[in-house]
Amino acid sequence: MPLLALLACVHPAPPATGACEEPAPAPFDAQAAWDELEETLREVYAYLERDDLDVEGLLARTGERAVVAPDPPAFRALAHHATFAFTDPHLLVGPLTDDDPNVWPTSGDLALTWDEGHFVVVDVRTDSAAAAAGIRPGAELVSVDGESVRSRVEALWDGLVPEPSPAQWAYAATAVANGRRVGSRELGWADGSTTTLANPRDLARAVSERPPLDKRVVDGICVLRFQNSLGRDETIGAFDEAVAGCDGVVIDLRNTPSGGNTDVARAIIGHFVDEPRPYQVHEIPAVERETTVPRHFVEYAMPRAPRIPGRLAVLGGRWTGSMGEGLVIGLQAAAGARTFGTGLADLLGALHSFELERSGAVIELGGEALFRVDGLPREDFVPDVMFEAGEATTEGDPVADAALAWVRSPPSAPR
Repeated sequence: MPLLALLACVHPAPPATGACEEPAPAPFDAQAAWDELEETLREVYAYLERDDLDVEGLLARTGERAVVAPDPPAFRALAHHATFAFTDPHLLVGPLTDDDPNVWPTSGDLALTWDEGHFVVVDVRTDSAAAAAGIRPGAELVSVDGESVRSRVEALWDGLVPEPSPAQWAYAATAVANGRRVGSRELGWADGSTTTLANPRDLARAVSERPPLDKRVVDGICVLRFQNSLGRDETIGAFDEAVAGCDGVVIDLRNTPSGGNTDVARAIIGHFVDEPRPYQVHEIPAVERETTVPRHFVEYAMPRAPRIPGRLAVLGGRWTGSMGEGLVIGLQAAAGARTFGTGLADLLGALHSFELERSGAVIELGGEALFRVDGLPREDFVPDVMFEAGEATTEGDPVADAALAWVRSPPSAPR
């Protein structure tokens, strides 16, 4: 701005000229915003090619409405609703609002399935409000905050999922059952009872303040339970200290919903290998989409002192997410661990985040596809010893009991 005009802004003359007025913001261009979001998704998302979802139909339906969105908040909300069709907790469009569902699995304490039109609890997170209220697997949920589960799920999809699969019903029902990001939830059950529960985000905050891991010793076997700490560098030192002197270890990853980083994972695996060992395979489809040249690499864990002898068991479940999932398959592949639990949280791929200038939104997605070293997609992992429910309750912990029994058994016992 010229000096005289700048001085006029400091000591303004009568406002006839308008010289100091800020230019009006450009009107929201919904078409440009959608083009940017769709281009990012198509270029980067590693899980766009699906045989369980009509991706092109979903994008066409979403785009038709997105290009007439009146403002950025409406655009962002519609795009986020569309992500639930992918049944991928890594995929979201933010910034999230108080009315959005809690982020699964970090801020969740109930996992549901869809059984011929019924929404049934399959697992309840240990130490959660739901567990304390006595909710157990097998309970049928019929309403949330006075609305039927079906109507809440359909509202979440916002008309974008016309022919939902059982997996989509289960995923969306789990999101609905865990409530919105602010406030409590009232859950109604098939037996006519209701339960009012605190927001699962309260548990997520409490877990974040715990030490990185808990240690207990059972008949000389070390049981090490991580407290959603795989993204904290201090976890490396805490694990080094906790595992020293152990002869037989159970690593409990059932409370790692937020994942973490490969530095922590490689540090843990390193105590159980004698030489460099592969533990996870990465593919980056964006590179091949742009250049036609595949990008594929294998990550290795290096030995770290002390080398821990004895058998190694690993526990995983529905609150084992992202890097937690990578650590389960990594310890199995690199260290020969035997795995116990349920299916994992299925946060697809390695997380990437992009700011979308046209809408002010942020999209998070899996930009790298991940595999076990034998080529098995990480999301298809099944533990060696499978349970229907994986969480400990006041009635007991069958998963940990089975792992302890195997670790203490003679080396000649079957895997």
